[in-house]
Order: sequence, then C-alpha cells, then structure tokens
Amino acid sequence: MQKRRKTWYGLIAVMVTAISGCAEEPKTLENSPPKFQGVSVRVGALEEAGILVGVIANRGEWDASRGGKIQVVEEPLTLDKAGEVDVLLFSGDRLGDLIGADRLAAIPNEAVNPLRRDPALVHVPQGSTEEEKAAPDPFDFMGITTAYREQVTRYGNERVALPYGASAMVLVYRRDAFDREANRLAAKGKGIELAPPKTWEQFDAVARFFQGRDWDGDGKSDSGIAIVLGDDPEGLGDATYLARAASLGQHPDQFSFLFDSGKMVPRIESPPFVEALGALVGLKDAGPPDMERFDAAAAREAFRSGKVAMLIDRAERASTWSGGKTVGVAALPGSDRVFEPGLKAWATPGHPNRPSYLPRGGGWLVGVRKGLSGDQFAAAIDLAKYLASPEKSDRIRAERSFPMLPFRADQMSKGLPDPTSAPDVDVRLWSESVGRTFAERAVPGLRIPDARGYLADLAKGRAAVLAGKTPAEAMAGVVRAWDDRTKKLGPKHQLWHYKRSLNIRGTTDRPPDPGT
Repeated sequence: MQKRRKTWYGLIAVMVTAISGCAEEPKTLENSPPKFQGVSVRVGALEEAGILVGVIANRGEWDASRGGKIQVVEEPLTLDKAGEVDVLLFSGDRLGDLIGADRLAAIPNEAVNPLRRDPALVHVPQGSTEEEKAAPDPFDFMGITTAYREQVTRYGNERVALPYGASAMVLVYRRDAFDREANRLAAKGKGIELAPPKTWEQFDAVARFFQGRDWDGDGKSDSGIAIVLGDDPEGLGDATYLARAASLGQHPDQFSFLFDSGKMVPRIESPPFVEALGALVGLKDAGPPDMERFDAAAAREAFRSGKVAMLIDRAERASTWSGGKTVGVAALPGSDRVFEPGLKAWATPGHPNRPSYLPRGGGWLVGVRKGLSGDQFAAAIDLAKYLASPEKSDRIRAERSFPMLPFRADQMSKGLPDPTSAPDVDVRLWSESVGRTFAERAVPGLRIPDARGYLADLAKGRAAVLAGKTPAEAMAGVVRAWDDRTKKLGPKHQLWHYKRSLNIRGTTDRPPDPGT
C-alpha cells in the first residue's frame, strides 16, 4: 500500500512539473509579439505628396498586424531629403536621379520570388499553422504584369523598387460619332472605316474626316481630335509624341529608343522622330481652332464638352472624359513601317509595330532606403510589399485624388476601380485596351538622371515647330540641347545610366563619376 502511494505521489509530481513548465513556456507563435513590434518606418513621397493618400488610408492595418508604426512625412520631399525616409514613393522618371544619388537599396529576390523565399523577409501572420507558414507568399509576385515585374522596377540587373501604380496611353473616342449611320455611310464613300484605327495613318484619316463635320447631328460643325500641342506641365504632349515615334522608331530587335546605347548619341533627329513630329503637328488643323495651345486639361475639356470625336490621354484619367455620352477606349495605333537604325532603312514587319510607350517612366514606384539593416530593413521591405500586394493595391488605385492604373493582370480585367467616377466610359473596352497595352512590348519613358530636363528640351523642340521651324530643324536643336546636357552630366556617367535603365546587363556595379 505504501509503495502504491509513493507511485501515485510520483505521478502527481511529474504532472505538476509538466503543467508548471507549460505555464512558464512563453514562446508559442500565438503569444509572441508581432514580427516588427516597436519598429517605426518613415514613409514619404518625392515631390508629389498627394500620392501618400493610399499609404495614409491603409497604415492602420499594417500597424496592427505587424506591431510596428508607419510615420508619414506629409510634406513633399526633394531629392536631397529623400534619404530621410525608410520607404519612398516616387515617379518612375525619377529613378535615375535616385540611383545616381545612391538613395535606393536593391530589393532581394528572396523577398519577392516564391521560389527563393527568405522567411526573414516574408510576413507570416500570428497564429499561422506550419502548413500556412509554408504556403506561397500571398504577395503574388508573378501576378504583376511583365512590364512592371521585369522592366519598370529594375535598373540593370537589380530590382530597386516595387510597383505602386501604373500609367499608359490610350485612344478615347465618342461612340456616337463612330456608330452613327450617317457618319458610317459618309466615311465609306471616302474609303474610311469608322473603327478604332490600327495605324497612325488611319488615325490621321479618321481625325480629318470628322473635322468640320456635324458628326453628332446637333446642327453644328465639330472637330476630329484633341491632342496636347502646347506647353503642358503634365507631360502629356511629350508622351503623345513619343508614343507615335515609338511605333516608327522602336525596332523589335532593338533595346534602345531615344539614344544609341553604345555611344549615348541622340536618335531624336533620325527619320522616325522627324516624321512623327511632322504628322502630329499637322493634326492641328483637325482639332479646335486653338488646339496648338492645348495643355492636358484643355484637351480633356474639349473632348468632355462634346467638341471633338477623339482624344489621346492617359488611361487612369478616365473620370475626366465623361460628358453625358458613351465613351469608347482603344489601344493606340501602330505603324506598318519601322526604322532599323543600324541599317538606316525602313522595314515592313508584316503587322503593325505597336510598342506601348509608358509615360512617367512607367508610373509610380515604392523603394526602400539604402543603408537599412536588420528588422528595420525587413520592415521597410514588408511595407513596400504590403502597398504593392493584390488587396492593398486594389484599394490604393481606387483613390480618386491620385488616379493610377493597376499593374496586376487580374486587376486589369476588373475594369475601372471606381466605375461611378466615369459612368459614360465603356468599362469593357477600357479593360481590354489597358490589358492590350500592357501585353505589348513596353517602352518605359526616360529614366536616366535629369530625365525631366531632357524632356523639357524635347518640349521646346515641339513648340519650335508650331512657331515655324521644320521638324528636322527643331529636332536638330533638341540634339544640341541633349548633347550639352549629357556633356555637363558626363557622357560615360549618362551612358552607364542609360544602359541600366534599359536593363542591359554587363555594366559595372557602380557608374563612372558624374561629369566624366
């Protein structure tokens, strides 16, 4: 009996010890602190503080789920101040300036690529099971369209940002102008098909057909096209011109577009650029009388008020097109000819050459400050991924105050983020056009240091044609301005950046010093 009692006492002692041991064990996933407990991440925007609206609207959820804290710097940052924040939002055309200033860290493949996943750089919610922890990263890296996954966010062989919002050019048109039977019959008599044009030559013919015609049946003559030809701070005029020039001058076998990537010699005075400029300026007679002074706002107003049948605009500005009539949307036209710069000759590819020019260097990006380490670096990477994730990017692009396009393929098929903002826009056509634009070969806008200075020189060249110079004379002037700008910044320095901006591999890790 005594022996049996000792056995029971022993069992009870073991059980008490086990229970007390479990009570003292503090390291289960459920009661451990969130991944970035106490980590503060400063977020700012380069020059465009309005883009922070998406961060501000979603920061509470990140704070709660990660245990960290987002501190938003609401004043716009200059390039000199960009290094004072951990996560930076910026326009893609500023990428070269930021790389040149050594502001951005490379984003490791292990942080985004599901095949090379690093647990330290991938957020796992508290309470996750082992199976959930091993599941694919919900960031869905491969869901990002190729143009942004492999071009816009990369500089050479490094990924230096994640996408935040996209931008693309489209053709917008009044459905009633194209569908009205009287217009169709009149166009047929002139050998013109009233449909979204496949080539720029067809586009010119349709614009001139509508010019001076009462195409809406209200008893008043109307205009064919609204394009930006005047001084335009938004850069839509330059983007329209370069989109047309790309169809003529961006050969499918070439990486380079605006410069020779071997010598940093401008191509802007070569035949495709001169031809595109002459054709575009020639359309001033196919629009309202004052179109040569149009900026982006004036062009949109002319279309919205019913004065013109067609408009070229950025697809994310759909809310500015509605005017009570159904609006159609199409991808921009292409060209049956393309210039081969090596041979200095025109070629006919057999189908329209229609590379997609992406304005503003592709849109808007989110980057991480160089020099961070440990939990601070991991938290900054996590926040960048959070803002580019499927769910959050869907919310962010729905912010009316700063419109952007989706950069994920499945989101493009959903149509406008807020259909009520553009009730007259054909959502199906909008989705098809945006999707087709990103499915084509992408040509992101200039991304080298002082890209905006080069584009300002280009805008002066376009204005010179309106003032009486020939396109060839104007583009020769642009070449001189570009050569001067490159010489000041350093030809070798700029060539390194141009190659990196084209994602050409084989460049050195660091650029030559500025001025060289």
